[in-house]
Amino acid sequence: MSHHDFAVTTDQLKGKIVEEVAVNNFALVIKFTDNTYLDVYLDSTEKAIKTSTNQLNVDETNN
Repeated sequence: MSHHDFAVTTDQLKGKIVEEVAVNNFALVIKFTDNTYLDVYLDSTEKAIKTSTNQLNVDETNN
């Protein structure tokens, strides 16, 4: 998975449907129905909250 820093705006999230949410002491991961993930996590080296997005490319023939 790749890591990308970005600023989250409401326009980027508008219309997306949340499928699943996972939370622990250091991160929040939101999975949307389009296989996009929004990660909000604590970067302990910089002592800052960071975000990243990932998209899974699901091969429908293998499911």
